[in-house]
Amino acid sequence: MTEIKKFTKIVLLVDTILWFIFGILLTFLYDMAMNPAGWTNPYLPRMFGGVNLLSAIFAILMLRKKEWEEIKLTFEYFIGLLIFTLIIEVAVYATLYSTFEASWRLQGLFTITVEAVLLTLGIVSYIKQRS
Repeated sequence: MTEIKKFTKIVLLVDTILWFIFGILLTFLYDMAMNPAGWTNPYLPRMFGGVNLLSAIFAILMLRKKEWEEIKLTFEYFIGLLIFTLIIEVAVYATLYSTFEASWRLQGLFTITVEAVLLTLGIVSYIKQRS
């Protein structure tokens, strides 16, 4: 059994905080804070906010574990979720860029950057954990 490294726990803590923030914003404050002009489906972002909240809860539960083997599958799921989310975010941003206002363009870039950093940290942590 391999013990969870400190870097992996820090990555999980950062993931937990950011997923919790995105989950709250997308699920409960979507109409107030994050509703772009022209977006006609209010349920899809709320559903993804629920996925973020659930991921934050699982990350909290993972932080309580001591062995890498106990959290490996869920950690791999987190990396996969970030990969597909990043692909979708970039595709939506590239497709709808011209319809967004300047503030939404900045928010889109910020979201893509945060997701890319989380993905990079997750992959580095996974590689370090395996070695």
